[in-house]
Amino acid sequence: MTPVSPFVFCFIQLIPFLVFWWIAKRLKINFELGLGLLLCLYFVYNIFVPIVDHQLGIHSFFGYSVPIQFILHLQQASVYALGLFSLLGGYLLCRFWLVGKKDDQIPSQSIQAQIPRIMVVLQTTIWGLIIFNVNQSGISLFRIFDLSNQNESEILFSVDWKYPVVDLLSNCLPVCLFLQFRFSQKIDWKWIVLFCLWLIISLLTGWRYRIILFSLIIGLHFLINQKVSVYKYMLVLLSAALVFSWLTLNRMAIAKRQFDLITFNISKFDIQIFTNEFSNSRTFRATQIYLAENPQMQKLGYSSWIHFISNKFKPKSNFPNQERPKPWILKVTKAWIPAGWLWNPNPAVTQMEEFFLTFNWLGLLAGMCFVGFWAGFLDSRVSDPLFQSFKIIGIALLFQWTTRGFFLYQIQITIVCFLPFLLLWLAKPYLSRGTTSNKA
Repeated sequence: MTPVSPFVFCFIQLIPFLVFWWIAKRLKINFELGLGLLLCLYFVYNIFVPIVDHQLGIHSFFGYSVPIQFILHLQQASVYALGLFSLLGGYLLCRFWLVGKKDDQIPSQSIQAQIPRIMVVLQTTIWGLIIFNVNQSGISLFRIFDLSNQNESEILFSVDWKYPVVDLLSNCLPVCLFLQFRFSQKIDWKWIVLFCLWLIISLLTGWRYRIILFSLIIGLHFLINQKVSVYKYMLVLLSAALVFSWLTLNRMAIAKRQFDLITFNISKFDIQIFTNEFSNSRTFRATQIYLAENPQMQKLGYSSWIHFISNKFKPKSNFPNQERPKPWILKVTKAWIPAGWLWNPNPAVTQMEEFFLTFNWLGLLAGMCFVGFWAGFLDSRVSDPLFQSFKIIGIALLFQWTTRGFFLYQIQITIVCFLPFLLLWLAKPYLSRGTTSNKA
């Protein structure tokens, strides 16, 4: 049986967008950056890659056969269409709710001059915790920078962290760098040193996501706050495409210190490598087939978030080998990979696909409505520069929200990335003009 035609596949997903366009036009609601980023990402993940897979005849993934099934392809298109419909509905709901709201200025101007200094202190503290974590994890700090060292147990890429919470905390370093850059009068030597340290460690650790996040933050900042010509934007986009193509080709070679494998031939980044990087839809199809063959596994999805949260509060000694079980979604999205596969991949689904796999249709509707509502809030227009920075970080994080389907982890990362703003909010009474000494 043939799969759903690519044209039908596109048309099914186009229906909610046309409905949204009609309603938004009547309510005089314009597109903003948050929604624009989400729609671009969903176009690549939910439309472009599945259609390319269809045209190239790709019917297997990591050695697992994904047969051509009409019902499977129709359900996949329906999940994407309903998820997009719910996303746009939540967005419209938030934007309609915000109509007429006052653009309240948060009096943050009085502490703007102090923000770079606070960010330097915060980054220095986090780097101190990272060094402590490296030491406690049994890794020599000097061996990290020994570029000839390829010992798996001594390189950052494959380290088993003693304190994973410190590794999680490192997610806010790009945010600190941005705030230091945003509120400084000029780029000084402290920012350059901290940026270079962060970039080197990110490359050696394989933190490509953090590099993409920082690039998105800077790009959004200039897009919102600076007037730049179309030609300059096109040049920046082209440069970014080349840089990330090179980074994708060489990420593992750098992280594993196999520098002889580094290549500068960008032509190797062809259409198949591109679709492999955005292949969440393949994982989604393979997982659907696996769950249909293993219904007992599907039943575990509904309570998986509760189990994950409850396990967080239990000591490691309660689990075999002192390792907490992985979240259900991370197990089920690779459970179908045949035994004996040469390496240990971690295929991902999008957030939309996770909501459906975990909680079925109602979970998809509720989850995507929440994401749309959050995107609508981020697209609200507020003139305060600190809140604008908050918005930029939130919009950049939508990339992670979209591309990696483990919602509770996305919430953790979001909270961590907003910690610098929490620190500034707590410090504001003590840094404002006219502060009295007894406030300390």
